[in-house]
Amino acid sequence: MPYDPAFIAGQTLPLPMPSETVLATAYESRFIDHSRMSLLFNRDRGLAACTAHNIDGTALLPAQQTERDFRLDPKIEPASLQIDTDRGYLNNPWDRGHLVRRKSVSWGDPEAAARAERESDYYSNIAPQHETLHRASWGRIEDWMLTRVDGGAQRACVFTGPVFTEADPEITNAEGQAPIRIPAGFWKIIAVEADGLMRAAGFLTWQRDYDDPAPLPFEPQLEQVRLTTIEVLTGLAFPALRLFDPLLYGADQAPLTRASSEEPGNLVASLGGESPMPRQRSAIDAPRDIIL
Repeated sequence: MPYDPAFIAGQTLPLPMPSETVLATAYESRFIDHSRMSLLFNRDRGLAACTAHNIDGTALLPAQQTERDFRLDPKIEPASLQIDTDRGYLNNPWDRGHLVRRKSVSWGDPEAAARAERESDYYSNIAPQHETLHRASWGRIEDWMLTRVDGGAQRACVFTGPVFTEADPEITNAEGQAPIRIPAGFWKIIAVEADGLMRAAGFLTWQRDYDDPAPLPFEPQLEQVRLTTIEVLTGLAFPALRLFDPLLYGADQAPLTRASSEEPGNLVASLGGESPMPRQRSAIDAPRDIIL
């Protein structure tokens, strides 16, 4: 199945709600579903604006089932809307960066895992990432997230995408090809249950940080941001996940049995005017403020 909002028992974590501006540039104005991922494709930029997938940490396979094979997504036509290798990734410092990681969809039945791996190689799931970012910090963020799930035998919901800005630079690989614009940065959100509490943590990286040949290595405390920061930068709303963000509500909130897809104000009103999680802090005070 594609992204499953009910993948974590007792929770409903729906796809993000795109703003009208985001929907105006989205292919068919909807999320496109594949076997283990869903994505919202920006037809103007030739890249996904958001991807969503589930990880079953209880069933991750020890080895990937297929070799890497980048291909055009058959669900997006014309195919020229997608940025492929010739157009975007030749003779420049930009790597083909997966938004949904191949390894994170490689779980459960080997045949289903193999299909999901192949689909993760669609160009609709690929974005130009600075080679140093892709091979260092971004990979470490993905490794850290997978460790949280695999090590604790947990299920998780993950959302990923680029940050588009008006100042994003254009590049042209070859004469006669349409130029492409390089995303300013990338974000990733993971939602998982930890110690009886739901947690949602967002991480943000910027491409320009990797102009330095020796950037700081990934540390969760350095890269974590409020989910509202990602919402403002992307035009995507995650009202259900906000309730589980320790940067917004602190690390000691009482357990909630389920999330709500309503905006927080409506949720508070439905609970008689009392917030289910009193606001405690708005900065990282300790490692426990991150989902561990």
